[in-house]
Amino acid sequence: MFHGIFNPVHDIPDPYYRDTGHNVTNRSELAHILPLFTDTYQEDYFDCSEMSAFMEWYLEGHGVDTMIVAGDRSQPHNISAGGFEYEKGTGDHAWIVANVSGESILIEPTLARIVPKSLEKYYLIDITYNDIYDAVSASRSVEEYDWWTVVDIGSPVPFKTPVSLPASTKLEADIFDLVNWEREDDGLLALKQNDEIAEVARAYSRDLAARKHSGADNEGTDDSNDDDDDDELDDLLKKSGIYYFDISVKQTLSVPGPVYDYEEFLQTCLDAWAYGESGEDTGASDLDESGIGVAVDPDGNVYITQVSIRRIHCGYKGASCCKQQGYYPWCYKPWECNRGICE
Repeated sequence: MFHGIFNPVHDIPDPYYRDTGHNVTNRSELAHILPLFTDTYQEDYFDCSEMSAFMEWYLEGHGVDTMIVAGDRSQPHNISAGGFEYEKGTGDHAWIVANVSGESILIEPTLARIVPKSLEKYYLIDITYNDIYDAVSASRSVEEYDWWTVVDIGSPVPFKTPVSLPASTKLEADIFDLVNWEREDDGLLALKQNDEIAEVARAYSRDLAARKHSGADNEGTDDSNDDDDDDELDDLLKKSGIYYFDISVKQTLSVPGPVYDYEEFLQTCLDAWAYGESGEDTGASDLDESGIGVAVDPDGNVYITQVSIRRIHCGYKGASCCKQQGYYPWCYKPWECNRGICE
């Protein structure tokens, strides 16, 4: 009787576990339900312990077998990964491990983010709790994990959760329209949509997503304009049978996912394009056609490529030779004019 009165488990809401959403069956689905924690951390009020307990409750409600873990975190310096800053820290810490389709996935509760494999070495497990009851019993107090004093357990989750992005073609069209609206505000002519160029941009984004997701490339934005990059773009276009240009510009952007607000996401893309164009050696006014290609990796990171050109109407492979008074008919290098056609 005495033990029952002071059993801290009795202070856990009853019923505790409940349905919080659809069942999750793989890592990609898991990444797309994690809530967004922004400025929510408060020491001894809603810190790593309460956040771990909340995340365990939230994921169990999605059908995910989740454990609360206590141990040490020994990260000697700040590390940026996947668009998020993992701050340095040493000492006691709590986190969760989700088991999905036979894979154990470590989640940092203060960010509500899957921890990159390269950072898992900093999380040193001391003890694992199967559920909130194990954790509270071991600590002999509910106060370490009582997240429900901060978040109403009976109300909808108050944190943003990822939104579903539209089909890639719709997403590409939305970004393209925003780019043109921005150009018009700057007094520039709207770019003409070029489906052939968009397919090249789409293939480049898919390749970029595959490389980044596999760890074969570095994270970040690529707005390089050196000669090698220009040559690569020209080769990509020409391999696709696109020769009708004399100027080409490629801009790429990696946006960490998943996306929580579609309008904010579009604005991020627009700001990036505007910044990139302002730094180009070739002025944006010289470009007249463009295509945008988008790819999304399993973790919801979005890779966007915009390829823009200045179209020419003669002098390219298979086209008529250019004619100008006082000059012989000519073609752009490496083509030569042969019977009025560039070959």
